[in-house]
Amino acid sequence: MIIKCNKSDEKRILEYIGKDYGKCAYLYIDLMKYGFDNENVRLWMDVEGEEIKLVVLNYYTGVHLFSRENEFDVDGIVEVLKEIKPSLICGMSYTIEKVREKMAGYEYEEGVVGQLRDITDIDTEGCYKASLEEIKELAAVLAEDDALGKPYGFDLLYKQLAERYTENFGRNYIYRDNGNIVATASTYAEEAGLSVISGVFTDPEYRGKGLSKKVLAAICKDLKADGFDVMSYYYIPSAHKVHNFVGFEDLGIWAKLIRE
Repeated sequence: MIIKCNKSDEKRILEYIGKDYGKCAYLYIDLMKYGFDNENVRLWMDVEGEEIKLVVLNYYTGVHLFSRENEFDVDGIVEVLKEIKPSLICGMSYTIEKVREKMAGYEYEEGVVGQLRDITDIDTEGCYKASLEEIKELAAVLAEDDALGKPYGFDLLYKQLAERYTENFGRNYIYRDNGNIVATASTYAEEAGLSVISGVFTDPEYRGKGLSKKVLAAICKDLKADGFDVMSYYYIPSAHKVHNFVGFEDLGIWAKLIRE
């Protein structure tokens, strides 16, 4: 049975997620940060008796799915998804695969979700945490990248990076050469002891020199020192290789349905 959740369900949902938050990091962080006090957050559960089978979180135009056993009412969940009409649906691939064929008009994309275990001993000299005054310069650099920044545009990217910085919800590490930012790694979110890496980037002219590993290791050392578990998502072989080298362990295949 599909039910819409309210504040009284929050503890129950968190107990269901338990130690599996690495397989639903976005859902977990949004729930911990915003809960049911934000009008843009909505949650549903598929329940059988007293047992939760799946959780759906909708935040703005994105939807996150999590099912521990991956046994749930597919038709009921698809009905909820079609009502929401999200631009993005994400979750572990084995869950997304169950709704994929019933969601016409979406493009499927796969990546890997990983969790940092032990950080490789990498020289991080020259890498440092960007100041608020440097965020605008960083946004300009990222806005030129087809995958990381161009879909958002400079204005939105700068707004998001600055807000995360001022709210202590994200941090950005950079490496400079000749005064220019040539490599960076950031956190998409930091909440309740969990952080998510995003925006690992090296200027095309500087690739192949190990700078992505260097700056990723630097931000990971900082996060671990602050007591965070560190998660990341990577979608191309080179990023997968960099993360594994730094110390990330693959948890499984992560998937997205992106509205065409």
